[in-house]
Amino acid sequence: MEGRPASATSSHLSPGKETCPAMASTRDPHTVLAEFVHARSGDTVVLASDADDAVRKVVDAAPGQSVVLDLTAGLGDRRTGDHVGDRVVAAQVDLTTTLAALDRELSVRPAALLIVPGVAPSTGEVLPLSKLAAVAHRHGARLLVDASELAARRVINMTSHGIDYVVFAGRHLAGDGPAALVGRTDWLSGVVGVDAEPSALSGFAEGCNRVAGLGFEWIGLHEQALSDTLDEALRRLPGTRRLRLWADVPDRVGIASVAVAGREAPFALRWGFETGRYDVAQQLDSLADVVFEQEKS
Repeated sequence: MEGRPASATSSHLSPGKETCPAMASTRDPHTVLAEFVHARSGDTVVLASDADDAVRKVVDAAPGQSVVLDLTAGLGDRRTGDHVGDRVVAAQVDLTTTLAALDRELSVRPAALLIVPGVAPSTGEVLPLSKLAAVAHRHGARLLVDASELAARRVINMTSHGIDYVVFAGRHLAGDGPAALVGRTDWLSGVVGVDAEPSALSGFAEGCNRVAGLGFEWIGLHEQALSDTLDEALRRLPGTRRLRLWADVPDRVGIASVAVAGREAPFALRWGFETGRYDVAQQLDSLADVVFEQEKS
């Protein structure tokens, strides 16, 4: 990549030599962020205060209505109903039916933008981004992926997946910092980003480098090993059941919701590349306390 962006809040990527995302942090942070998600040459990077702010920027810039895929209904997620877009399509009984529902919605009532999460926020299923891009593009819409929970766990390739816009947050990759919005320049050319502290922006880029250096294959295997630990523990805890949004999606990240008999709200567990077995064991101890309290009541 050539040239330094003129703005501290957004940048336009020029064509040039591709470089490894895990290179030294002396490189421009905007370029590091863009390469981390394999942005196209010419895409723009805009900084936002958080992921919700970044999504709103695209919605406001879109030349038409937006459709949101809601994966929270029925899973006890308190964010249910809090949507940025104009229309909502709820998750169906399985992924195949959900894709058909999105296809039908965009066919009957065209929209400019389809907004989807990278993973199911309560149960961790990874969404098929290429298939979602195909659905959107078939009806003349663009795809925006909120990858806040995905970016530190799986490879995001905007070019090969056909993603038009992606949002990911510094707090998931570096513990703090702004969110990044990366995508097609025509809609973002007039979007004003936030002024991030240089140290926060550098930390965000370094977080991307660190994750890329660990390798997504290792991260996936690490999360799966901890997921297996959870499943083994649940077999020994009476009245518990790990919830699934869709049975036809095999890949899940380190996010889980466990139903406990007699308890209305599911018990949430989370783990990632920085989580060890001891951390998961502490969460399981808390879950066991909840189970035993329910048995006594």
